[in-house]
Amino acid sequence: MKIKAKDLFKENAESCYLISLTGNEKAVIKGMASFESAGPGDLVVAPTRKALEKQKGKKFSAIVIPKELEEDAGQFPKDTAVFVSAAIELSHALLKQKLGDHDYSTAGWEKTHPSAIIHENVKIPASTTIGPGAVIEKGAVIGKNCRIMANTVIEHYAIIGNNVIIHPGTIIGWECQIGDDCMIFSNSVIGGDGFGFSQDQHFNHHRIPQTGNVIIGKNVTVGAMNTIDRGTYEATTIGDGTIIDNMCHIAHNVKMGKNCIICAGFLCAGSCNIGDRVVASGGAMLKDHVNICSDVYLMHRAGVVQDIKEPGMYAGSPVLPMPRYVKSNAIYAQLDEMRQKVRELSGQKSLSNKSAEL
Repeated sequence: MKIKAKDLFKENAESCYLISLTGNEKAVIKGMASFESAGPGDLVVAPTRKALEKQKGKKFSAIVIPKELEEDAGQFPKDTAVFVSAAIELSHALLKQKLGDHDYSTAGWEKTHPSAIIHENVKIPASTTIGPGAVIEKGAVIGKNCRIMANTVIEHYAIIGNNVIIHPGTIIGWECQIGDDCMIFSNSVIGGDGFGFSQDQHFNHHRIPQTGNVIIGKNVTVGAMNTIDRGTYEATTIGDGTIIDNMCHIAHNVKMGKNCIICAGFLCAGSCNIGDRVVASGGAMLKDHVNICSDVYLMHRAGVVQDIKEPGMYAGSPVLPMPRYVKSNAIYAQLDEMRQKVRELSGQKSLSNKSAEL
């Protein structure tokens, strides 16, 4: 695509948090790039003064800088368009969605690849494409403008909303629901059986059928190689706007709130209730039947073994509130020194006792 800076500003200033445009308003923008690879036609983003310094000597058509660096707008060549942002990170994300996102419709399939297997009672909207080897079973509902990529399996009576992108090798289990505007990356399994078994007197394992489903809200991202298990009787749920990194596991009956951020390696045992806007850093783990309130940050490979009832930052395993965790780490680093001092004090006390006896 090609767009002039003045047109980009006119059409997207409010939605992309742009507050002013100076310099060459007629500069032609073809896409976005990093400072390292930028050239004529590119728009770059400089979120900090340090990043701004790196642009010196580079040639590009346009740049976005934060409001706090607005006084630096005059340092650029006259042929450069300079956008000022009120929220630089948001501007970066929203502009790249418009100028630099991947177009999944370029895979080459006009509608449905001949090798796809689709049950006769499933209707595929004209705006949706189905890739090679995809399987869509009886009763499934597929929304408009979806991209169902190669070797995806959508089992019977699953519901896929509008504008959903499902990457290759993903499995959407029977009767599971995916909301509008979701993106599910490769080789994830949504709606596999929850891990439910009972043992007899000989420790033989007897499966408890998992007959619930998974309901994923709107605008959710599920990374590659994730597993979200179906509920035993009811639904495992993921709230609107939640983003889940790669290689995470969410067990049966979990209820996860809205706008959570779940980083790679997250392991959540069954029947946990997680509030809104919970952030779990990489490697966090939750014991089963744990309740976490909204606005909690789990840091440093947090291990949660009991309910968290107050918002805030928690870290370590088992988790402690962040101030206690920092103190505990500081004490831990001094344990050997403290042990030596205790030995010395014990030796002095022993000598004092002997002197007293004499």
